[in-house]
Amino acid sequence: MKLSDIIEPGSVSISLKPDSSEQLLREIASLASTAKPLRNISKETIYNALSEREKLSSTACGHGVAIPHCRIPEMSGFVAGLVVLSNGIDFNASDNEKVDLIPFVIGPEEHPRTHLQLLSSLAQVFRNDELRSNMRNAETPEIACKILLDTASPDKDRSAQPGKKLLHLFIQDESVFDELLQVFATAETTSSMIMDADESTRYLMDIPFYAGFWNTDIQHFNRIIVSVIRNELVNATIRNIEFICGPLSERTDIMITVSDLHSVHGSLES
Repeated sequence: MKLSDIIEPGSVSISLKPDSSEQLLREIASLASTAKPLRNISKETIYNALSEREKLSSTACGHGVAIPHCRIPEMSGFVAGLVVLSNGIDFNASDNEKVDLIPFVIGPEEHPRTHLQLLSSLAQVFRNDELRSNMRNAETPEIACKILLDTASPDKDRSAQPGKKLLHLFIQDESVFDELLQVFATAETTSSMIMDADESTRYLMDIPFYAGFWNTDIQHFNRIIVSVIRNELVNATIRNIEFICGPLSERTDIMITVSDLHSVHGSLES
């Protein structure tokens, strides 16, 4: 599902002036209630669902961005929108920055995977410094929405042949693992999984012949993300990874391998 399929003009605003996070959520509930999937659901129900989700943990994700979201059983589809504030408000962000860019997602209870994919897509898009700057300078809701959708649209490589690749991402830097994992939570990748891994030194140090070469206290973070990705999305995926961790050519704790898949049967979408 694409953001462009579920964002309606009436769900985008750059003129709201809430003075608290509670008021902001009420304004979002009011905006969202005009969308078709929510027209039979009261604003109070929408607000309560957003508020209850916020009580679990703040949906602020840093750099002045928060992504309020919730699931409502009675909904017939997804609704997404965007609020841009002229003055930021406190949203209990971990970086203590006030929030002024607030995309939001409200979806039905029975589609958690799609909900996660939409949230992850938004989180990736709003890591873009240029997007945040341009959106804060947007003079109309239409311009703000266009900035979001243009950035969220995946690159099209017209020369790519149809097919899929097998991508392995090896990670030894625990500080970026959560962010890198979000790259693979979007609707554009399929059949991803995570594997814990041990370095060979763990086994070699137990062999008497190699005794004394390594300290038995040495323990490194090792994870491998394995994902099946469409050919035309490989370059965009690598760019998203480098956006988080910098040029891979300068890293000694992150590595990517991409292999051709000559035959693929089945999937791991459940």
